[in-house]
Amino acid sequence: MTVALKFDVMRLMFVAFLGYVLTDENEYRLVRDLMTSYDKRIRPSENHSWPLNVTFDVALAQIIDVDEKNQIITTNCWLNQGWKDYMLRWDPRKYGNTSVIRLPYTEVWRPDILLYNNADVTSSVSTVSTNVIVTFDGNITWLSMWIFKSSCSIDVKYFPFDVQNCSMDFASWAFDAFQINIQNDAEKGDLTNYVSSSEWELIVFDFQRQVITFSCCPEPYVFINYFFVIKRRPLFYMFNLVMPCILITLVALLGFYMPSESGEKVSMGITTLLSMTVFLMIVADSLPPSSSDVPLIGLYYGINIAIVSFATAMTVFTLNIHHKGARGYEVPNIFRKIFFGVVAKLLCIKLDLPPEPGMVPVPQSDYYKYDDQSSENGGISTRYTGKLSTGGNGESCDNQFLKVLHKVNQTIERNEVRLAEQDRRDYIRQEWQHRNTSGFIEQKSDKLKMNPGRSITQVTKTPKTIHNQSVSKNVANQ
Repeated sequence: MTVALKFDVMRLMFVAFLGYVLTDENEYRLVRDLMTSYDKRIRPSENHSWPLNVTFDVALAQIIDVDEKNQIITTNCWLNQGWKDYMLRWDPRKYGNTSVIRLPYTEVWRPDILLYNNADVTSSVSTVSTNVIVTFDGNITWLSMWIFKSSCSIDVKYFPFDVQNCSMDFASWAFDAFQINIQNDAEKGDLTNYVSSSEWELIVFDFQRQVITFSCCPEPYVFINYFFVIKRRPLFYMFNLVMPCILITLVALLGFYMPSESGEKVSMGITTLLSMTVFLMIVADSLPPSSSDVPLIGLYYGINIAIVSFATAMTVFTLNIHHKGARGYEVPNIFRKIFFGVVAKLLCIKLDLPPEPGMVPVPQSDYYKYDDQSSENGGISTRYTGKLSTGGNGESCDNQFLKVLHKVNQTIERNEVRLAEQDRRDYIRQEWQHRNTSGFIEQKSDKLKMNPGRSITQVTKTPKTIHNQSVSKNVANQ
């Protein structure tokens, strides 16, 4: 039983091997017979005056790259071409019922269908060496994969929200419509194996057949134009180009709130301006140099650069105003009316300026004033003196006392004038700076309390002039 089973298995294996050998022998004989008298240089048409019908179909597999600067789009496509070659027909019964064979595509005649808007010569060669499928009735099917680099007019006016319309124009290079009739039996473009792109969204992929006559040749040529509409996904550019620009602009505008004493307002404005310029250069490097339309993102960056430049210029202007008060320049009346009266109300800004230094009450005294150069006082330069008695010994004593009092009064007067001038400058500086100076009056009163012995000054402020009228304190116990 076991020996019989082994014998049956060996017999089946021998029959299978013999059939395989016979099949290979049949296919070998078939290819030899077909290719003996076959010439791939001749168009396989039974009648020279008849056109050869060629079916042509493109399946879009992937959008590899869109080069906006060079205006080239790279795609991965699968081509399906079919035609009938009457010289490659046989009777399957003569070759062991062999009905289909596969031959290298270089061994048979092929239609010279090329991409007319090709942007790279090297992409005209098939990237993968494939075979053609030949049936016993002469039908040939050629499936191949190609990497096409086609030229496309890139419109970046609405970048990064742009929509591009590109096409791939296929036609025979040497055979006109009377020799090759290119057809496409599909209803629309094939997207069965399409791999979506992370940057581009495919909206439309379709084709149309056209018959075009060139100026060089009177014969018409058949074109199969595949066109597709792609829309850019803007998330990457919004996150990496638009959002930083918005933040940089906000930082530039926030520079107005930086204290002028910090000394970094102009530096921050220049830094933000340089940052905007760098981002604009990055955008300009990736876009085609076109003068017909300005991209929206370029216009957006240009407006932001103008805003940042204006903000930097206004910062310089405000710093100049800020330091005018420290130099003692008074605020012009026209500026008071415009900024304190109109602009402050429009911007809803409440100004809390210190009271302007004005008339200070002068205490009454029974002292009288006399001329410093009067000869009646012996040339003693005093401004105020009391009612003196005219005695012999007492007169010289009083004169000596008046000399000392005169020196003390001069010192007090100089200090009073200096403090009054300092008060005036503080007021002007704070008025220029538009800052809240609620502690100004308290500071002034504290100075008066710390110097109870000094004279009280009446200040009348006029442009570049201060008129001081001092009244010395009543000196008791003369």
